[in-house]
Amino acid sequence: MLAGGLWAAQGLIWTLGPKVQSVDPPYRITDRPLFALFWLAIVGALLCSATALLGLLRGGDRRARSRWLTRASTSAAWASLGAAAVAGVAVVVAALGTAEEFGIGVLAPALNLAGMLLLIALSLAGVAVPRTGILIGWTAALPAVLAVLTLLTLSAIFASSSAAVIGLIFAVAVVTLSGATWALLGWTVRTRAAA
Repeated sequence: MLAGGLWAAQGLIWTLGPKVQSVDPPYRITDRPLFALFWLAIVGALLCSATALLGLLRGGDRRARSRWLTRASTSAAWASLGAAAVAGVAVVVAALGTAEEFGIGVLAPALNLAGMLLLIALSLAGVAVPRTGILIGWTAALPAVLAVLTLLTLSAIFASSSAAVIGLIFAVAVVTLSGATWALLGWTVRTRAAA
């Protein structure tokens, strides 16, 4: 459920947050505490999402025919977790100013890699979960819905960098919906575990 809150918070950060970096290369940090807060919220959303997916997939593979899908999804989620951790270290290094250019240089590729690996993990889970019975009924579609929303979120991030207001509106709407869906998945898994 924490992943849902962090994803939904991205919309608020993008809407109200001041610029934390210069727009032109070499993208110097203009406000170190807000830079750290802004980027660590994104890293935290990726970390929590990958961890939540790992928790869901740990629920068990009840059918042998989908075992490889579950394993592949789990591997991609672990790789996303690792890439997000690298991005987190890059944020801290850049925010502290010890190696600002290096940290900023590592941050974008690590976040992009973490996002793409999360998309792959969710796509595979979207196929595996209904086949394995980890979730049943309409809730079994949640990983596939999250895969689509993650794809839209990655697109929204690129759209929000444009000067057009419509790009920002699209980005805020997508991350808010993504946050709500992650929260729903967390609630579903928690309810299922309590039963």
